[in-house]
Amino acid sequence: MTMVRYQMFIEEDKKRMLEEMHRRLNVPVAELVRRAIDRLVAEEGAGAVYPPADEEADSLLSLAGVCEGGPSDLADNHEQYLRGEKAS
Repeated sequence: MTMVRYQMFIEEDKKRMLEEMHRRLNVPVAELVRRAIDRLVAEEGAGAVYPPADEEADSLLSLAGVCEGGPSDLADNHEQYLRGEKAS
């Protein structure tokens, strides 16, 4: 299987945990991460969808459907509305 490089940010406490596991198990951190990903995919499936974890996304999603009115053809003609070619 071909490997690809993937960079990400993690919290410092998670980094410390991974480094401790690396020392204790004598397994590279990258391999620990690969194993965790393999386990997650096996448990949840590749198509699993997770809700947003941050409050900002939650508050933005709570606004969905709040606005009423607007043109009934907005979905079909949004480009024209954005260009100012149609009036609401």
